Amino acid sequence: MSNVRRLLYVFVAFSCVASLYGGETEKSEKPAEQPAEKPAAAPADRVVVMYFHRTKRCPTCRKMGGYAEEAVAGGFADELKKGTVEFHFIDFQDEKNAALAKSYKVGGPSLIAAKVKDGKVAEFKNMEEIWTKAGDKEAFFKYVREQIKEYRK
Repeated sequence: MSNVRRLLYVFVAFSCVASLYGGETEKSEKPAEQPAEKPAAAPADRVVVMYFHRTKRCPTCRKMGGYAEEAVAGGFADELKKGTVEFHFIDFQDEKNAALAKSYKVGGPSLIAAKVKDGKVAEFKNMEEIWTKAGDKEAFFKYVREQIKEYRK
């Protein structure tokens, strides 16, 4: 088994643990008045979308992370509830996320989609075109949603 594949498997385990225990990733906070939901095991087949960011983010990077989260939440609300689509913010400069960032070849802010099949990362892609769509929110949403839909097939 190659080192890259081994690291991808580590990510899947990390993703499951993070989903269950709130681990290494940062998610949007729920309003205080909503009761906490009981954690459930992540489905074996799902799409995991990760916005990798620096510890200190510029306004454009914050905007891109917000757009990414909004594109996923607006286009896949039911899938997010079911766990067949996940979204995570990950600080790639934080040492605890170093192996994860390396496994996805992240060297700067990036939006990554990973297709998880039978509990293992089958493939992933860096949605690099988000940067050319920074000035057009609708084009950004369309691009991100199309990429995720392709991985959901």
